[in-house]
Amino acid sequence: MWRGKKVLLRTIEKRDVESFRQWLNDPEVNQFLLVHMPLTELGEEKWFEKISHSDSSVEMAIESYSLNCPRQLIGNCCLDQIKWKDRVATFGIFIGNQSFWGNGYGTEAASLLLKYGFEQLNLHRVNSSVYDFNIRSLKMHEKLGFQIEGRRRQNIFKNGAYHDEILLGLLQEEWQKLRN
Repeated sequence: MWRGKKVLLRTIEKRDVESFRQWLNDPEVNQFLLVHMPLTELGEEKWFEKISHSDSSVEMAIESYSLNCPRQLIGNCCLDQIKWKDRVATFGIFIGNQSFWGNGYGTEAASLLLKYGFEQLNLHRVNSSVYDFNIRSLKMHEKLGFQIEGRRRQNIFKNGAYHDEILLGLLQEEWQKLRN
């Protein structure tokens, strides 16, 4: 587990799967994610089994953390598609509990996971992408030091229209420079 001021990252447990399924089936949440088909209970259980045995993915549950309040599951973050030879991973995150949106929980969770990726896994590079209409996520990525590296024009069909996918990258040396 990794603890910040607002969040705690921990391994994903089977008890978390139903919350993830409900959030990912919520149009308000999944409009920002790769999800485009309704997720079933069986599908989420298969996903859980897959990540439980993966050596190319680090998936963490995000819990709100405060000395005054009980911990509460609020989302998920990951370093996925890890290529150990190249020391490259793809970053992903979602805060499913909308009452925690826009208050820095995602930024702190992402920062903790990136610290683990760069300082413990010795990653050289972390990739990510954001849909052009997801301004909150783009600002979070830029705050964490990600650089915009490109744009896939009209690559995503969401909410009845085509949108650009913004490609981002963060190098270990850039991460270290920001931390110092």
